[in-house]
Amino acid sequence: MNSQQCRDAERIDQAERLLAGEESNGAPMPTPDHTEPAGQRVRLLAPRVLTAADVLKLDIPAPDMLFEGFPVPRYGASLIVGAPKSGKTVLAVQEALSIASGAPLFENYRVKHNPPLPANTDPRPAKGVPVMLVEQDDPSGAATVQAILKRLKGAKDLPFHLVERVPFTFGPALLEWLEKQIAALKLQLIILDSYTALRGSRAQGGDIVKAEQNDLTLLDEVSKRRLCGIQIIHHASKGSAALGWDSNAAGSFAMTAATEAQIHVSRFRDLNGAAPERLVRIRGRHAEDAEMVLRFQKETLDYALVIDGAAAELYPLLLEIHSALEFGTFTPKQLLEATGVSRATANRHIARLHRAGALTKLDHGRYELMKLKGVFPEAHCTQKSQVAQ
Repeated sequence: MNSQQCRDAERIDQAERLLAGEESNGAPMPTPDHTEPAGQRVRLLAPRVLTAADVLKLDIPAPDMLFEGFPVPRYGASLIVGAPKSGKTVLAVQEALSIASGAPLFENYRVKHNPPLPANTDPRPAKGVPVMLVEQDDPSGAATVQAILKRLKGAKDLPFHLVERVPFTFGPALLEWLEKQIAALKLQLIILDSYTALRGSRAQGGDIVKAEQNDLTLLDEVSKRRLCGIQIIHHASKGSAALGWDSNAAGSFAMTAATEAQIHVSRFRDLNGAAPERLVRIRGRHAEDAEMVLRFQKETLDYALVIDGAAAELYPLLLEIHSALEFGTFTPKQLLEATGVSRATANRHIARLHRAGALTKLDHGRYELMKLKGVFPEAHCTQKSQVAQ
């Protein structure tokens, strides 16, 4: 038997055990008989055909999110993708600590209650629930997490769990261990750092697409069966620069096809390498896309929200205009005089910002820019931009 046939046989075994369990009404499941050929056994295990009435009776969790406004699925596997050193792990840890404490993420996105609050109920902070980070990628990951926890008030009492390393890769042993941890600790979110570190070696000549799809599909099934979100940190592909951000994950298309959502973290190309801002974009199956600019804070080792919405990707342009103008209101003439761009370019900038909701049209041909949290005072702007003219 080749490797593919072995995998098929394993799936058949699992299906037979499930069928035997259903027919025995909870009695011990018999060991499948392997005397007949696998192909014959496949034919015997025909798929179930469900009617509309059958579908309506299925006991499956409805799509839901962990936060209000930050569309990360409560159930299912999701990817956190970005280049090395882009801040993926810090973002994941901040998510986990927000869930564990019940505090709003970035002091802006409230943790959703599970179960939801009844209608007409006054909102209240969500109670913290257990989370776990499996740090397989960074040798000094525990030190990083410790530094973050030291800066967080009341951290020692949070239901946050860290596993420095696990002795297995993607496969039955990892899945069984995860299920046991979810049950024992009552986990609501697991962060796996990272896919590459947990991935097993590939057989020569094997189908990479099917292997990646199998890894992530099995994780997704565990997440939905145990009602615990699972986020997998993964690096971006160097060869996908010409592709859209949602096709940036290293590996095959199966990486995103087999998961519920993707969170993409990137630096701004138009800002210098030391700039603390990150562009975060989220795309999922059951929610609208989300975009935001986060700023890394060295004092607290976490992110703060700067802006969110369609204007997020225009942040360098916003920063440039805020830097060039003393006040947040201006006319097209003042914009071209302050920035040195042509009239056509100034009008194009105004049109882009207005479409993105970053610009409000006032009377007498004047415009007002949206405020950038933590960058410029309310009354006027003095910080200089790093954007090249």
